[in-house]
Amino acid sequence: MKKLLAALVCSVAPGAFAQVGGYMGPGVLTRGASDIGTRSGQQMDLRFYADLTGIYDTGLQPYSVDSKGNLVTINGLYGMELDLGAYGQHQWRQALLGLDYRGNFYHYENAPTFDGTTHNLTLGYTYQKSRRLAFDFRELAGTSSLAYGFTGPLNESLPTNFVGQPTSILFDNRIYYIQSTMDVNFILSPRTVLTAGGDGYLVRRQAAGLAGLNGYTLRGAIRHRLTRTRTIGATYEHIHFDFPPAYGQSDVNMLEGMFATALSKRWTFNLAAGVFQSEVQGVEQISLDPVVAALLGQSSGFQAFYKANYFPSGSADLTGTFRRYTVSLSYAQTVTPGNGVYLTSRQQSGTASYSYTALKRWNLGANFGYYTLLGIGQGLQPYSTYSGGAGFTYSLTRAIQLVGHYDARHQDITAAGFRQTGYRASFGIAFSPGDVPLSLW
Repeated sequence: MKKLLAALVCSVAPGAFAQVGGYMGPGVLTRGASDIGTRSGQQMDLRFYADLTGIYDTGLQPYSVDSKGNLVTINGLYGMELDLGAYGQHQWRQALLGLDYRGNFYHYENAPTFDGTTHNLTLGYTYQKSRRLAFDFRELAGTSSLAYGFTGPLNESLPTNFVGQPTSILFDNRIYYIQSTMDVNFILSPRTVLTAGGDGYLVRRQAAGLAGLNGYTLRGAIRHRLTRTRTIGATYEHIHFDFPPAYGQSDVNMLEGMFATALSKRWTFNLAAGVFQSEVQGVEQISLDPVVAALLGQSSGFQAFYKANYFPSGSADLTGTFRRYTVSLSYAQTVTPGNGVYLTSRQQSGTASYSYTALKRWNLGANFGYYTLLGIGQGLQPYSTYSGGAGFTYSLTRAIQLVGHYDARHQDITAAGFRQTGYRASFGIAFSPGDVPLSLW
């Protein structure tokens, strides 16, 4: 039974072929516990922490303009932040639970009107009911008004995450999001697994001028393990987005084939390639004919549009998992519901991450990512964002740790002349009893 459960927690996302009970399974596309709550590529017991840090923020982009109609940028904010969190996994004979939660409350001494709070929760549960049937459940929920701290282990581990992507926040404006997932896995044999399931998701943004999101995904997949180290498969997904209050809707059909292999004891490689077909409906602004404009007394109007297109999709990632550290490189091209300004879009992304945990004192982490949105239905110029960060924890005692982190973000709409760079620096002290250094990245 443990061998079959292990097959279900092997994902074809970064960290693929994670082992439970020493068995390398066929790599089904699980949305259950998977690698939620892991650190440096290793399973962790449940761990709680709290820290108090000094923060310095610059380059915030609120949803507002000045008296001249220019976007407002906020620089030089400093203050304090209280962080609370928990992460880890717990395994039973037939189930696995993963938790990753991070919350904070921040106060700016020189601008208390920008005080706020952020909460991000990822919870996963994998349960094997019988030798043939297993279930995956996953919940992602949270709220944030700052792009800083919006990404990290909470979101990078998700195979299909529509609501917590780095491109989801263009403005530093309050966002609320939730995504619920359920998959049923039917184990035809120790080598072959069929999966059927779906997601439901919702996003609401505080600014009235930014579109919200209602959506769902339905999918089916098959995975077949050719050898102990190689897996092939195929996935079909039907995706629906609509954008309240009245910004249109989209339907997407996606078909991809995949190949996953263990290059060595430490390295795994995953490749997926396919195509998606999109049907986008909405309303766009147009310039009126001069005669009509003279008649109506206005130079522009609105008209409904419908656009159907085909685009390539796919992903590739390389992951190395060692005793004390893990490294991951990935690239993906897929469809996304955008960020409230850009709606249904093609997203191209590349990420790199590194995490190292020493036996007694240090944990080090670093990450970098770039993301580009290309609107499918809208006539908007490409939007790009580049983000990166590095951090550390250092154990002073078994329970007291120093923590420090630096994050940077650059946003760019070149043709429109929009370029914005900001960063956050933080340093403080944390409380978290444990035998290994606290790992926040």
